[in-house]
Amino acid sequence: MSQAGLEGSYNFDLLAHPDVESAHLEVRAQLRLSGFPDLLRRHGFPDSGRVLEVGCGQGIRTKIMAELSPHAEVIGIDRSHAMVELTRSGLGAIHDNLSFEHADLYELPFPDDSFDFVYARLVFMHLSKPLAALRSISRLLKPGGRVLIEDADRDCMFFEPQPENFATYWRLIQDGQRRLGGDPNVGRRLASYLKEAGFEGLNIEVQPIVGDGADIEFMVRELLPSLRQYLQPQHHDYCEGAVRELLRLSRDPHATFFHFWFAVSGGKPLVGKI
Repeated sequence: MSQAGLEGSYNFDLLAHPDVESAHLEVRAQLRLSGFPDLLRRHGFPDSGRVLEVGCGQGIRTKIMAELSPHAEVIGIDRSHAMVELTRSGLGAIHDNLSFEHADLYELPFPDDSFDFVYARLVFMHLSKPLAALRSISRLLKPGGRVLIEDADRDCMFFEPQPENFATYWRLIQDGQRRLGGDPNVGRRLASYLKEAGFEGLNIEVQPIVGDGADIEFMVRELLPSLRQYLQPQHHDYCEGAVRELLRLSRDPHATFFHFWFAVSGGKPLVGKI
């Protein structure tokens, strides 16, 4: 989940408390893992060849891909030196077909036409140059190779009943992410970006996520602390009040949580260049 690339709204190595963020990342990375193999298969994951995960973070999904295709070479990259070293020490020796490298998404250190499949989860919402990133990915994909992107759109989140201060709080979070160069609404744009970058045969999924009070509490405990970096100091007190409202909502037995998740894949054309 760590973002790759020189610019954008997330940089693990610059965080004030990376150890705390690492713990949150590990917990959040467990979400919806059971459906991950089927998602990969629906989007053309290969049985062999070479696979790359961009922004692999702690390598949890990279490991699953290596296990799913034991005859494939699976590489995870991340922009964070610290994260790569942590992941290598934890997972680097588990599978012969699994490795991790420090690399920048805009300057990928691999030859042209050298991968069959590229995967990125919660990376593009942090990028200031998504089309440049897609062209970088396209360069190293073999003709017919596919890229799969999973990402969110922060506007596609709803609560019932709606907390009074949530809308303002969530706008401030999104404004701060944009100010740092990210795009909190990238989910809705992924298909258009892939088309503009020349990918074809798009497979587009918009997945509804429905939860209750326990899911709201999980979000408050594990996600919202990481988003505090987007807030300006003068907004902290107001936003802490909004978070407390959400925590109270999580104890309401009638509370419901809705979210939409985007998974979009596309193939590099067999002829011509992107």
